Amino acid sequence: MPYLLLLVPLLIGMGVVVQAGANTQLSQMLANPFIAGLISFVIGTLCLLIINIVMRSDFSVLTVHNIAQTHWWMWLGGLMGAFFITSVIVIAPKIGPTQLFGLIIASQLTFSAVVDHYGWLGFQAQPINIKKIVGVLFLMAGTFLIQWGKR
Repeated sequence: MPYLLLLVPLLIGMGVVVQAGANTQLSQMLANPFIAGLISFVIGTLCLLIINIVMRSDFSVLTVHNIAQTHWWMWLGGLMGAFFITSVIVIAPKIGPTQLFGLIIASQLTFSAVVDHYGWLGFQAQPINIKKIVGVLFLMAGTFLIQWGKR
């Protein structure tokens, strides 16, 4: 079972590239990256609604009291999703998916190491070590090589 959990992120990575291509083409066809992003979110919202209905999720947890108990930063997920989708739609055709996702992944791992180290955003603190630092540096070097290879 744990190995299957490792397969899911690999599928997610491939899906993000497909998503970027599909949304970029939709944006070019509609001549509007924000409409393409909106369509992406509407379809995703409908899918999640259907999943919640099929799974018989308990919607009663959506109370004013529960919502009032949240921290302001917990609402950033949707904002960051909109920023990500729209940015990918705009930037992917200009620099290509390899460079785009190389930079995104390098940034994600670097910031993830900081979040892990300090235990921010509700994660359990996992101190940085030399192996993590070397891994992040290798990824940054790979991103540099991808950019350098374009010249």
